[in-house]
Amino acid sequence: MPNWCYTTYKCVGDPKDIRLLHDALKYIDKRKTTIVPNGFGKWWLGNLVTKLGGNWEDYPCRGEILDFEMSKDNTMLTLCQQTAWAEQPGVRKIIEEKFPGIKVYWQAEEPGCEVYLTNSFEYFPDKYYLDSNEEPLYFDDILDVARCVSEFTGQDVEPDVESIIQAIDDYNDAQDDPDVWCSLHVFEEVDE
Repeated sequence: MPNWCYTTYKCVGDPKDIRLLHDALKYIDKRKTTIVPNGFGKWWLGNLVTKLGGNWEDYPCRGEILDFEMSKDNTMLTLCQQTAWAEQPGVRKIIEEKFPGIKVYWQAEEPGCEVYLTNSFEYFPDKYYLDSNEEPLYFDDILDVARCVSEFTGQDVEPDVESIIQAIDDYNDAQDDPDVWCSLHVFEEVDE
C-alpha cells in the first residue's frame, strides 16, 4: 500500500486548450465504463492519460483525481489528485504534450516520506506547512511562521527554520498529552 501524496496541478495557458482539457475531464465523469486497474475507479489518472491519446502503461499515472475546477476566465484549470508516493510526472507530461498552450505547475505533499515539493512558488506561494493536532496552517513568509510558533509555545522564536524547529521540539517534549503535537515542513522548489 502506498503512502498517499496529495498533488495539485494548476494548468495555465491558452483558454481554448484549458477548455479542451476541462472537456476531457467532464467526458471521464460521464463515462460508465473505464479501465480500472488496481482498484481505482473512473477517476483513475490512467483514464485521463487514455482520453488524451496516451497509453497509460507508458506514462506514470498511479493515482486518482479528487477534484477539478476551471477558472472563470478559462485561463487555468486546477486539478487535485491523490497519487502514490509522489507527483506522477506522466500525467503532467501528456497534458503538456497534448496541449502545447498549457504549462502545468504543481505542488505535492506526502507526509510519510517528507515530500513537500513544488515547481512554482509563483502559483503555489506557501513555503511552510505547520501541521498539528489542530488545523494545519500554510505560510509564505518565515516571519509569520515564527510569530505563530511564538504564540502557541510562549517562546520568542527567531524567524529561521532551525530556531522554529527547536521551539516546536521543546513544545512537543513538554506536552503531557501525546495527542498534542506540532511539526514544520518546508516546501522545496524543484526545476522540472
